[in-house]
Amino acid sequence: MLKALLVDDEVNNLASLEFLLHHDCEGVEVAGKVQNAGQAREWLLSHNADVIFLDINMPGEDGFQFLNSLPQQNFKVVFVTAYNEYALQAIKASAVDYILKPINIDELKKAVEKVKLSLNSAIAGDQSRQLLQYLLETVGQKTLPKKIALPQLGSINFIEVDDIISLQADSNYTIIHMKDMQKLVISKTLKDFEGLLDENQFARIHKSYIVNLRYIKEYSTIDGGIVKMADGNRWSISRRQLDMFLEKMKKASLMFGK
Repeated sequence: MLKALLVDDEVNNLASLEFLLHHDCEGVEVAGKVQNAGQAREWLLSHNADVIFLDINMPGEDGFQFLNSLPQQNFKVVFVTAYNEYALQAIKASAVDYILKPINIDELKKAVEKVKLSLNSAIAGDQSRQLLQYLLETVGQKTLPKKIALPQLGSINFIEVDDIISLQADSNYTIIHMKDMQKLVISKTLKDFEGLLDENQFARIHKSYIVNLRYIKEYSTIDGGIVKMADGNRWSISRRQLDMFLEKMKKASLMFGK
């Protein structure tokens, strides 16, 4: 049975999350509910939690500051947040579990299952701790992440965002084409990456492709539109995405279109 601590400054949010965990998530016991970081620290002095469902935007001390204040973290963290700015970008980049408000029950169930998996796996548990530490360091910079942390079997790959040439959809996986010609196959969809990458640097040109504008070598109007990338790959541009792509290229290129 997972023992959970819920941290949120809104009483209604605490009650709603407790109800969902109790009625829809098997194997979870709500061991405590508190409304701010100070109360959470005090609770942890005399209680143990396997997982903390933590709100980010709280008055006085936010969720990130709370985690940084703890000498050690022997629990898993699932962020429950309405953030849609740099903090959410950093959370995505770190592959740390999070749930957007209002809570979707399916997303909550997935998060609970991930927590169970990481607790039962030494490798997954170590990855979780590393990713959380990376998140806290990234959030402190208050900028878009320069690296993406990608958990893989027995390790975590940290790749430079600027070194990504393009991303290619492959069913429920994404193939990342790197500057050094390496290809990484990641068990995330292209949509997961679309919300993460800087929209001024990357463009979704097709349901199957996201490209880094810096590595486009040629644009052809043949067959509706094709881009040739620095690594030699040629990707089609859908009619639906063409105007957006051309607008981004005008901003990213000197004298484009003249």
